[in-house]
Amino acid sequence: MEKEKQSYLGKMFSFYFAPMWQSFFTILYLVFFFYFAVFHSGKIFVAIKFLLYTLENSASLLGLGYLFWGVAFLISLIIPFSVSLYAILLFFEVWRERWETGEKLLATIALVVGIPMITILMDEIIRTVAGQEVLREFIVLNNLFV
Repeated sequence: MEKEKQSYLGKMFSFYFAPMWQSFFTILYLVFFFYFAVFHSGKIFVAIKFLLYTLENSASLLGLGYLFWGVAFLISLIIPFSVSLYAILLFFEVWRERWETGEKLLATIALVVGIPMITILMDEIIRTVAGQEVLREFIVLNNLFV
């Protein structure tokens, strides 16, 4: 009865900090991807600065190249943070479902390998896009070292 009244975050908290030996691994997973999220939260602020910079400078004067490179820049800034947070929720969902243990382990391995790979890919995309001449003024103005 008490389990049904627990909120989603309460259930997730109970899962990660369960009083059993496996919680060592769940806590390690939580810390790992929570640090990923904290580390990439700064990119969210850069994305907000970029949006404000775009609004300050007339979008019609920036050109079509700025539009496409700007969209790629924004998306590649937001994805690492979003994926890191989603990895925490998805791990909980995988182990909460009625899958077989082998499938759960395979999904967990896919998360542990896939999320860092996505993050590395997005970092490379950010560096490539930020190196474009169209975005040079924003990069220099905000002292971003690419």
